[in-house]
Amino acid sequence: MRQHLLNSTMIRAILLTSLAFGGSVLPVQSTPRPIIDSSFNSTDSKTIAEQVRKDAIVKEKLDKTAKVVRIERAGRDDGWMYAPVPYWRIAIADQRQTLVYLTTQDGRFRALMLRNGQPTHPVGQLAQEIAPADMTTAALNQAMKQWSYPPTKNLPQIISEKATWASGCENISAPFPCDPVVRKGWKITVPLQQSRWVFRGETAQDLQLIERTSSIERRLPTQVRNEVKRIAGNHFQLSPAVVLVRNIELQTFGDSCLGLGDLAETCARQVVKGYRVEVAGKANQTQIYRISNDTKTVSAERNSEGTAGLPARTDELPTAIALKVLRMAQTDLKRPIANLKIVRAEPTYDCFRNPTDPPNKACFPTQKINGWKALVTNNQQLITYTLDLNGKLLNKKPS
Repeated sequence: MRQHLLNSTMIRAILLTSLAFGGSVLPVQSTPRPIIDSSFNSTDSKTIAEQVRKDAIVKEKLDKTAKVVRIERAGRDDGWMYAPVPYWRIAIADQRQTLVYLTTQDGRFRALMLRNGQPTHPVGQLAQEIAPADMTTAALNQAMKQWSYPPTKNLPQIISEKATWASGCENISAPFPCDPVVRKGWKITVPLQQSRWVFRGETAQDLQLIERTSSIERRLPTQVRNEVKRIAGNHFQLSPAVVLVRNIELQTFGDSCLGLGDLAETCARQVVKGYRVEVAGKANQTQIYRISNDTKTVSAERNSEGTAGLPARTDELPTAIALKVLRMAQTDLKRPIANLKIVRAEPTYDCFRNPTDPPNKACFPTQKINGWKALVTNNQQLITYTLDLNGKLLNKKPS
């Protein structure tokens, strides 16, 4: 009998979860994993709320200063099916997030429903709005194998939704016309605490990571975060949206070179406030940057990628291209890579020429990158290297 009553209470509470979102009882993907505490029994709302607060601190990693900010009495009268079932809606908040729980009258059954206003599970989501299982599995596998999602024994609560987007013109630039193709598929979010990996695709075979965010990066000023992710995206040859900020440190640098200048550089002695930021690209791609608060100075610390490694850099060449350039310069300038510097680097672009144009007419530059130019020095000599997109040397010219 006792077991029957407990099951009845659980069923009623699950049915009531639709109240948190204004939905009706529909085929669903999953329901929040509830806390069932048979040892707890109280009719006092403040006592129940305090127990919920303690649960939130332990299970959801809220700060110990988290407070109960709201307690609401609510209920739904499903008279045709059940007697009215009262319950509590309790909001707990710290400086980072606000959580909303639903509990039964006695507080024994508790479930997290909202996190910062967003559903923690797709409760009430129509069955046809749920991505195929092979796609959610593919998203999780790709996140783990390619995008530094840590292995876990417990499956994350993956969220999916239908999506429409345009594609097909990414590699087409003026003056060539292009009509984008409208695609329909799924957007799949793989969460990890306050971080998330977002994939998009039509099938499990063409899923692509389109966004990756962490709770850590929210502690950076927007301008600083965007600049670090932009430069890291260039180095990793990835979209800035998928660059993951792993760690940040507030820093006070003693010169205008952020402590990374070489003996030949003129670095003004001054106090510069900024950050030291560790980021990740694909698996095994990491880089640490130093950046000033005004983002006018950004330097990549010495990098261990490749057999010889890379010195501190201020250029935005892809790391693989920079390593090829410095290896060539090591031979040409007869200095180890650690004593070389990429002074300047810039992309080169395709140039469109109409077949009917006269020979002396300048071509029309497009926005499509076809290679790179890099100026390298050993602090005595300069050489300019021109390479294609794959790093093949097209030309080198001493300056």
